[in-house]
Amino acid sequence: MQITEFTAYTDIVVIGQDPEMADYDNPQGHVHGFAAYVQAISEHGNTRTLCVGVSRWESDVLAKAVAQADALNVRLAMGKLPVRFDTWREGHPVYGSQAYETA
Repeated sequence: MQITEFTAYTDIVVIGQDPEMADYDNPQGHVHGFAAYVQAISEHGNTRTLCVGVSRWESDVLAKAVAQADALNVRLAMGKLPVRFDTWREGHPVYGSQAYETA
């Protein structure tokens, strides 16, 4: 897979549970936060992702993911992939890409 760029994004995840927060919309009392990921995108639209942190506040983990994506883009410009890149999780193809069309 020929990587063309690294990007950063966040997703809402359950980070804990507090029974005092339980109600009709949240019967288990889940506490939500944000997980930040660095995503590698290939020329065909295939992706691989790596979780770089989880926090109650999005700005905390997004800044870390953006900094790591920027550093990896510099490394990519030198023709190098991240260390242990083969352990990154396969992601969903980018919408509208060649990989998305064939999936």
